[in-house]
Amino acid sequence: MGRRGENIRKRGDGRWEARVIKGYDSRQRAIYHSVYGKTYSEVKKKKNLWLESQFTERTIQPQDYHSQIQITFQEICTEWLEFKRPQIKESSYAHYVHIVRKHLLPELGTQYFSSITTANLNQFLQTKLWGTEDCQSNLAPKTVSDIRTVLIQIIEHAKNHKYPSAVTEKLFFPKIKQPNIRVLSKEEQQLLEDYIFQEQSPFIIGILLALYGGLRIGEVCSLKWIDIHPENGLVHISKTLIRIQETSSELEDSPKTKLLLAEPKTENATRIIPLPRFITEFIKKFRQCPDIYVITGTTFWMEPRTCLDKYKQILKKAGVDDYNFHALRHTFATRCIETGFDVKSLSEILGHANVNITLQRYVHPSIESKRRQMDKLESLFARDQNKGQNKGQK
Repeated sequence: MGRRGENIRKRGDGRWEARVIKGYDSRQRAIYHSVYGKTYSEVKKKKNLWLESQFTERTIQPQDYHSQIQITFQEICTEWLEFKRPQIKESSYAHYVHIVRKHLLPELGTQYFSSITTANLNQFLQTKLWGTEDCQSNLAPKTVSDIRTVLIQIIEHAKNHKYPSAVTEKLFFPKIKQPNIRVLSKEEQQLLEDYIFQEQSPFIIGILLALYGGLRIGEVCSLKWIDIHPENGLVHISKTLIRIQETSSELEDSPKTKLLLAEPKTENATRIIPLPRFITEFIKKFRQCPDIYVITGTTFWMEPRTCLDKYKQILKKAGVDDYNFHALRHTFATRCIETGFDVKSLSEILGHANVNITLQRYVHPSIESKRRQMDKLESLFARDQNKGQNKGQK
């Protein structure tokens, strides 16, 4: 059986077949090209090579120019997604498909690509950001920025492959403000720890690993005991569990979602984390077979949504205010900085590409930490006071 969404299938004669869109007929229906192979890997490789050859060698012949002008934005999107799919992870592809389906096609899909201008797209993006008098359902700047990024890639794809385009200037860029991230106070952290250290459920290990290792919720849910080495106090992060939208080769509505156990989004997110000794000593008593998921104690994972619900229940029982799960990661980073942690080491533990990301996004000094820094000015004041007294004595 073929893998869903890739247009690759195993035929009755034993061969594998991959289909790709090579054009459209007079009624704008897709025309497919097929390649064949003895194995799934072979036919996928042939498919990707064929796509690359088509996209790099395409030129517009004079007699085809009229049809190129009449190609719709949706057709460009379909071609771009087909081109991107073999190059990116499934989660990234699902994100692109979601943006195209939900935001781009409803307003731009039926328009001829050649008739869409920079002004059209800027108005589209600004409406998404600020809404209109009739519709106040404006989107977050980060969402609009993601839409803009996809638009730019689609436009560049079209230009590189010789489609006429009226987009000649840079698109509107929404100013993105860093969200106001909440961090557990030391008192709240103590309340939470007092509660979970009395618990016997394996689920609380996930909270401890986020609070003392900076793990994300998807990383916690995907963790197996084979990834934890209590003897040397190390945790190996190599997977994440995420929920993505189902995708297909067409752009019809697809509201269904599925869980995906995948590699982390970036290369840096695959990492080894050393844990504090008291954490490794505590979790030793929960250790099970290598194939057992850590927070369930079974061979079945717990999806992030369920994990979040259980975490919120524990916060309530511990007498702690409501926080999202990611606040544990922020709290870990903040406590590390407060105790004089080396920022480069912290950045690697968190799985960041550079220390700037760590400092800008995850470090939130407490008011106590800020006060300690301000108190350092006392020494300057005292020094100036002494200088004044010495001058007066002379």
